[in-house]
Amino acid sequence: MNLINYHKMKFLRLAFYVLIAQLVLSGCAGEAVEETSSSSASEINFDAYVGRNASTRSDVTDMNFLRSGEWNAGFGVFARYNHIDGTISSLMDTEHVTWRENHWGYDHIRFWPSNGNVDFYAFAPYSPQVRMGSLPNSLANQADSNSPDTYIDFPSNMSPVDLVWANQPKQTAPKSPNSKVQFKFKHALIRLGFDITANQELEEKGAVITVDKVILYGANETSGIFLMAGHLNLKTGDWVPYNNGYSWFYTWTPTGKVGDKNDEQLKKDGPIYKLSAPPLLDHTHKIITNDVKDSYIFIIPQDPPKNFNLMITYRVQQGDLEETVTVRKNLLDVLPKDRNPFGGGGKAYTFHFKLSLDPVKFDVTTTVGNWIGNVVEDEITI
Repeated sequence: MNLINYHKMKFLRLAFYVLIAQLVLSGCAGEAVEETSSSSASEINFDAYVGRNASTRSDVTDMNFLRSGEWNAGFGVFARYNHIDGTISSLMDTEHVTWRENHWGYDHIRFWPSNGNVDFYAFAPYSPQVRMGSLPNSLANQADSNSPDTYIDFPSNMSPVDLVWANQPKQTAPKSPNSKVQFKFKHALIRLGFDITANQELEEKGAVITVDKVILYGANETSGIFLMAGHLNLKTGDWVPYNNGYSWFYTWTPTGKVGDKNDEQLKKDGPIYKLSAPPLLDHTHKIITNDVKDSYIFIIPQDPPKNFNLMITYRVQQGDLEETVTVRKNLLDVLPKDRNPFGGGGKAYTFHFKLSLDPVKFDVTTTVGNWIGNVVEDEITI
């Protein structure tokens, strides 16, 4: 090899290394964030807790659930970077934060900007389909003027979970390397439950009441009650409900089944839940509830429905005699008239159904309170 070819090969080899270095740096830059603090390279980390072990439908969205290995455990995060020039860019979108042995972690690592601030928004349980943005054109006139771009769409018929949400606005790079963005999740929905008791003392060897079916329904026994879709504003917690063509009625039985309904029919009509066991009232069993796994229902805040009815079918057995009884009640009659009972999330209603050996004496009362975990605070009997 002559001297010219030697220097030519050396130059090409150097150019090759420079090109490789540029590609590596370009790849790293694609994962970085503009205006990050290069001196500390402070990674964005998270911490979370749920107010007093908030419970959800399906399983519970307490810390045990958030830290579990379920596919939708953990929480999703959106982050919006507010630049010093007034522009806003996306830092995170539906980022899945999960519990990793002893800390919260996520895959697409981001670093704190060296100036400006970041708004964080979170929701749980996690779903990769969730996107945050503005309302569709048909609902745009209902958008919050101060936060028009922080809505998520929640079709509860497709994802019948107890949705919780949180935010942390205007966060800046921490002074301590161990600092974390802390989320306190709040219930976004309204929880409905019930209990059933006898309105008289049942004596030993006396009457036994067995509940066969409880139905909450709309205009008739197979029509739905509530709107099942809405847009939740992750900044304010306010809802914009809409009609997505689905509205369920709700059924409870001792087995959690009715006839031979298949999954497709249940998705259309509504779920069938299981009553607490045993589903009877006698001198030793004083109460029947819906308080078993999967048996609460959760409602998107909305205007009161036009129809909200109850039907209970039960059997009264005394000795060799047995009578089947069906009682009905318009539940709108036992809800407050001076305010919208379904106007905001975080409330829990418990309907108290009192059955009688004489169906004419059937009675319903209601308690409502702030729903914090499994505790309903400040209960009021209506």
